[in-house]
Amino acid sequence: MAFAVWITTLLPLDIAVTGGEDEWWTRLLVFLAVGAILQLMNQIVKPVLTVLALPITILTLGLFMLVVNWLILWIAAWLTDFIPEVTLTIGGFWLTLLGALVISIVSGIVNGITGSRD
Repeated sequence: MAFAVWITTLLPLDIAVTGGEDEWWTRLLVFLAVGAILQLMNQIVKPVLTVLALPITILTLGLFMLVVNWLILWIAAWLTDFIPEVTLTIGGFWLTLLGALVISIVSGIVNGITGSRD
C-alpha cells in the first residue's frame, strides 16, 4: 500500500505526503505509516461502506466503488492530521478520485505479484 501511495504522489493528482524530509529512512517511514493507515481503513471501514452502498453500487454497475475508495482516502487523510510529522494531503474531488483509482490498481498489481491475500 505504501508503494501505491508513493507512485500516486509522483503523478499530478493533487495527492501529497509530507513529513520526514530529514533523511531517506524517515521519508520511508512516513510512507509506511500512510500505507498502514490506508490498509487499516481498507480492512475495517471499507467492508462496512461496501455493504451500506450496495444498492447504489448495483445501480451504477460498480462505479460507485470508486467513490467508496475516494472516501477511504479522505478518511485516511483526515486521520493523518492527528499523527505528528505525517500528513496526507488530498486536493479536489475528481483528481483525488483518479488518485484513489491509481492506488487501487497499483496495490492490486503489487498484491498479484507478491501473492498477498486478503
